[in-house]
Amino acid sequence: MASEVYKLQPLSLDLSKDLFHRRLSCAAIEWNNHLPAVVYDKILHKCGGIPLAIITIASLLAGKPVEFWSKVYTSIGFGHEENEDVENTRKILLFSYYDLPCHLKTCLLYLSIYPEDHLIEKDSLIWKWIAEGFIHEEPGVGLFEIGERYFNELVNKSMIMAVEGDEHIGIITGCRVHDMMVDMICLLSKEEKFVTVLDSKEQYTTSHCNARRLVVHRRAQPLASTSTLQARSFNAMCSVDLLPSLSCFQVLRVLALEGNDTLDKCSYKLEHVGKLVHLRHLKLGRIGISELPKEIGHLKLLLVLDLGRNSISELPESIGRLSELKCLNICETDIEVPYWIGNLTSLEELCLGRVHGHSNFVTELGKLTELRKLHIFKSVYVYGGSRMNSWAESVAKLSKIQVIDIDFFLGCRDSSHEENPWERIVLSPQIRVLHMSYLEPGMVARINPSLLPNLSHLKLHVCSPELEVFGSFRELVALKLETVSTLHHDTIGAFPKLRFFRTEATLDSFQEGDMPVLESLQFEVVAQSSDDGISFGFDFASLGNLPLLKRVVVTLYAPRADVDQKKAENTAKRAMDMLPNRVEHSIIPRATENWRRRLKHRLS
Repeated sequence: MASEVYKLQPLSLDLSKDLFHRRLSCAAIEWNNHLPAVVYDKILHKCGGIPLAIITIASLLAGKPVEFWSKVYTSIGFGHEENEDVENTRKILLFSYYDLPCHLKTCLLYLSIYPEDHLIEKDSLIWKWIAEGFIHEEPGVGLFEIGERYFNELVNKSMIMAVEGDEHIGIITGCRVHDMMVDMICLLSKEEKFVTVLDSKEQYTTSHCNARRLVVHRRAQPLASTSTLQARSFNAMCSVDLLPSLSCFQVLRVLALEGNDTLDKCSYKLEHVGKLVHLRHLKLGRIGISELPKEIGHLKLLLVLDLGRNSISELPESIGRLSELKCLNICETDIEVPYWIGNLTSLEELCLGRVHGHSNFVTELGKLTELRKLHIFKSVYVYGGSRMNSWAESVAKLSKIQVIDIDFFLGCRDSSHEENPWERIVLSPQIRVLHMSYLEPGMVARINPSLLPNLSHLKLHVCSPELEVFGSFRELVALKLETVSTLHHDTIGAFPKLRFFRTEATLDSFQEGDMPVLESLQFEVVAQSSDDGISFGFDFASLGNLPLLKRVVVTLYAPRADVDQKKAENTAKRAMDMLPNRVEHSIIPRATENWRRRLKHRLS
């Protein structure tokens, strides 16, 4: 019944030991049989079978010599309260916090700006850390890379839980914080007056004027615009009509107006934003604005400009003078890429919506030599041999690029006999994510493990069914292959780390040992009539050779008139229903004309 409450039982001693050992193994700690058994048993007993407590204390002990475990156990000071397991977990969390180095304590406390159960975007969080001054410079290392290391350290210490992106398996895009950890962080943050949170109907008082970091969550009462606020950062997740005027702020470094779940009917007034001369981070979420004031160009220290979902169609040219700008996000707006984008030579992260065919972006891109991440969430149009060459040459100049993520690339040459610059171009060996799929045979030849040793995610247009070269990428986690013609993969291969595989080709079968950690698979089949009914040319039973497979998406074609499409779908469905590993599956029927068009393209 829906009203019943299931009481979750604690882990057994054996499962607790297994979880404890697994966490130590993740930390590269060699497990042996000479651990202090008495202390080890006491620690597990005090964890009470609660996974959070076990993982947290294992993460804490992973950084300590075995001889130090007894001191750690004693220092935590386990209690004997009525709700002992919960209280002991809190003590473990608190001890783990005090064991952190100072810079990680600061970064962790900052998470109190987010409401409970909030999915925290990783990149946004790190850029805020940088703007707040929490990231300490190191010779030869960028601030964002250092911030990313801080983030990973908090994950490894089990203070936060990493979250993978829905679209990009294997890429950490955010984090969540356990409820008990949230309670501890918020309590410490309040005690130290690190962050001041205004929520619900809490009264706004003059004491809030001196808050260092002011946060407004969901709120019913407006904030007054009469006081001068000393906040260094202001984060708001409520309707803009409840917010004070920007004229109230004097020393802001971070301004993040997230808006609420629905688009605001009234827009926030930005006329005073040019006076916030200390501002490093400006995020304008769904706040109903359609225009940016040119005074934004006065913010000479601005590092991040994130325009969220607003009806803005143009960037003021004055933004081109922001020489310190490192992150520009306009992907959810209708803004055309400005012709002066190449002036922003400090950019490290650039997120765009659409690049039109008439844009000069193909040449301006080559000026952004500090770029690490390029995301284009809608499309890029590049027509003609000279523009295709300009694009290739610009990409080759990005020596620090790690991510090129383009959702849809439409490019074509005037003639296949033109000089192809990919024959002499080498991509940055730092590339980890390369989603740049378009018909360019010369580029495919540059995709090999010796040139791109760190490649983990690849989306590419291919003309050959051979998979051997892709299997040579030892770090490859996700592979997406696109084609305009019909291809068939005869053999698959090992792919030791591949978790996601999508191809527009047909497959033969999976042998034992192929793709051993594959979780998600998308491919095509062609239904044909046979004496036994319907055949596909693919052995569905061979999916049982993929032990970790969770999801399969099959695109099904029935090009012959004597094949019943619905019957073919049911046959494929029954075959996958019989798989031993209970794979989630779906079938996408495709029109016969689509298949014939692709077959014609292959034969032409």
